[in-house]
This record gives sequence, structure tokens and C-alpha cells, in this order.
Amino acid sequence: MGKQKKITMQEIADRVGVSKYAVSKALSGKSGISAVTRSKIFEMASQLGYMNQKSAKKMPSSKQNDEEEHQIVGILIPNIRSQNKESGYWGKVLDGISKSLEAKGLGSVLISDDSPRNFNLVMKPEGLMGIIGVGLIATPMLVELRNKAIPFILVDHEDELLECDSIFMNNYDIIRKLVKFLIGKGHTQIQFIGELGYSRSFIDRWSGFRSVMDESGLDYAPNEGLLKVKPTLDEFNLNLLQSSLKGLEASRFPTAFVCANDQIALLAMNALQRLGKQVPEQCSLTGFDNNLEILGETPMITTVNAEKEALGIKAVELLQWRLENGHMPYAKILLQSDLIIRESVGDPVNQ
Repeated sequence: MGKQKKITMQEIADRVGVSKYAVSKALSGKSGISAVTRSKIFEMASQLGYMNQKSAKKMPSSKQNDEEEHQIVGILIPNIRSQNKESGYWGKVLDGISKSLEAKGLGSVLISDDSPRNFNLVMKPEGLMGIIGVGLIATPMLVELRNKAIPFILVDHEDELLECDSIFMNNYDIIRKLVKFLIGKGHTQIQFIGELGYSRSFIDRWSGFRSVMDESGLDYAPNEGLLKVKPTLDEFNLNLLQSSLKGLEASRFPTAFVCANDQIALLAMNALQRLGKQVPEQCSLTGFDNNLEILGETPMITTVNAEKEALGIKAVELLQWRLENGHMPYAKILLQSDLIIRESVGDPVNQ
């Protein structure tokens, strides 16, 4: 009889559809592998005869367990220029994550590059319990984390190409409530401001806005320019906002604007004032997030109170749950929020 072929980890990985690293991690008894994936790896290894071949493989040693106790959680936040601790929104999310990890006795490392190549150059994957991604994360990076069997949770982002656990504010329902409030005050000419592709949250807010407008039977024609406005101060963005608002003067000017977030609401209020439109005397304006950075503006902007710190706390709880329940379906958690009615909303003017 010929010599029996040696089974390798790579062959097991190819059969299961994971990386060689994930196979190594599972067979060595290290954490960070879901129960389902671990079971598939062991089953395939057994079928191929790898377990007999490596009969010396045992349960994790005390040394391995000691290493696991020192594992840390990676906080992946690529857009560090705007998504940082100084940000009124993202800073609170990071605070929630950091406080929750500290309370659980877990360490963390901030990762500001979502390039798989750079990640592999500087990180030691086996030292990570998991990853919490904040904001937009590039798809190749998420695929790399999945291939390496590193559990990850996404905050305010999800990827259509692969399923994962995620946490959002309940953007859709609260915007519906906001628009119904405006309609209840008599507003019928309402426009939405915010680039739909900027984030998944912006899309959900737009969807909630549009659903109420359609259900109410109001005459509504989206303004393409306003649906491309970002929450940035670059000259092109400001010019786009200004020209789009000015173009509305040729027809019946809106009595209210629903902005995708507070930063856009502030930009819109300044642009309206340059056009001679006073808020709320001539048109009403709303935002989203309850961003502390703009609370001092006059008039104070009606907004939605996004529980930013709670997003971070829930992300840590969800990661811990995922580590303990790797076999369970992926979860999408929506946190409820409430309206904060302030000075920027008034009764519609007669036109």
C-alpha cells in the first residue's frame, strides 16, 4: 500500500471555506471562533483523518488560557479625522465603547486603517478577542476579518456583501415621527437635505421621510442637489447647498427642511440666512443627533436625541454575546430615540 497522504490545515481550510489561520485557531482551542465554525473545522479535520494524524493535539494548555486572558478588543475607526474623541457624535460612541470595555476589565487598541495589508503587518490577530467597527468600514477589511475568523460588530454601518452583527439608532421610525410632527403643524412643502450614500443611517432617515410624504399624499419632488449635500465644510459642498436652495426660489419655496444630521442642519441654516430666509420665521429646520457642538447656535435646532454613548455600550455587549453564542444568527439592534423640539420649528408661512 502506498504512503497515506498527509492532511494539511490548508486543505481543511479549503474544504470548510475559511482561512488557514482560522483552522489553526480552532484546532489549538483558542477563542474568537464561532461554535458553528469550530464544529465544522473539527468535523472536517476528523473526516480527513487530520485528528489521528495529529493525535498529540490536546485541549488548550494553561499557557494558552493565560494568553487568552490578555486578549484585547480592536476598535476599528478608519475616518479618524472626523470620527474621533473630539467629535460631538463619534466621540461619545468611543466613550461608550471604552467605558464598557474598562468596566469588564478588557483592554483595547485603536485601529485607524482598514487596509487588510496594513492590518496584517501591524496587528497580531490571535491577540484580538474581536473587533468593533465604527462608521464606514471597507468591504475588503470585513472580508479579511471574516476569513481570519475574528468576530466583529459594526456600529452605524452594515455591508450588503456579508452578514454580520450591527447596531444602529432606529433612524427610520424616529424620522417618521419627526415628519408627522411637521405635517401636524401644517407644513406641506418639505424637502430632505443629505447625501443618501454618505452612510446607511442617512439612507434609513431618507426612507422614513419619504414614506410619510408618500402616505400623506403630499406633492413632493426630491431636489437632486439637496440629496448630494454632505456634512462637510469643503467649498464644493457649500456651493452645492447654496445653489440648490437658491434654485428652489423659482418655484414654491419649502416651508420646512429635514436634514440628515445636525451638521447639515447648521450648514443649511447659514445658507438660508444668506438667501434672506429666516429660521423659523420663514421656514423651519430640523436635524438629527443632538450634537453638543452646535447647541449654542441660534435659533437652537430641533433634532433627534441619538443615544451615542449607548451605541458604544451595546456594541461591547453584543460582541461579548457573539463570543458566547457563535452559533446564533446575526443580530441587528436598533436603539430607540426621541424628539427634542426647539426654536428652529415654527408654523408655516402663507405662500
